[in-house]
Amino acid sequence: MEKDFNAEVASGATSTSDPAAAVPDTKAEFEAWLDKLRPRKPLGGQGQQSPSLDHHEPDFFVSCTAGDCDISFAGVVHMEGFVSANIRSDTGTLVTGGGLIDGNIDVGAAYIDGSVIGNIRAHERVVLYSEAKVAGNIIAPALSTKPGALFEGDCILHESMAQRMVPISSNTPVEIVDQF
Repeated sequence: MEKDFNAEVASGATSTSDPAAAVPDTKAEFEAWLDKLRPRKPLGGQGQQSPSLDHHEPDFFVSCTAGDCDISFAGVVHMEGFVSANIRSDTGTLVTGGGLIDGNIDVGAAYIDGSVIGNIRAHERVVLYSEAKVAGNIIAPALSTKPGALFEGDCILHESMAQRMVPISSNTPVEIVDQF
């Protein structure tokens, strides 16, 4: 019979008459802890949803049907890992870390430091950090790229029409007017 040195170290004794008595019973302690974690009411039952949840608009919404997923959000969302979905927010900010987004992005601002396969449209700005890899078109009023960023596609820097319009005056050469 081999000597159990782990049991001796755990109990703090080097020799006992009954080595089984020196080992603590962790199963009972674990079962008591696990019982505290169990929900008191059945999950997904026929009970009513909390009234506080019924009155609040969600900040984040995911809808998937037959492999076509859409993610809508408000505020700021930080995504890492693999996501195959179209991402949309009128005024929200998307921040990506390492990983891949396979889908189109339409947000207020996008800060990309991962890979994107799809088009990016931002109402404010797009920033491509050094680890960014984008295969798709970018449409935004401002684009910033850091050294090391890779971008394959077309970039359309748009501004509101009021800012782009050049006032025509009698001093404006005809060649410039013809371009508009």
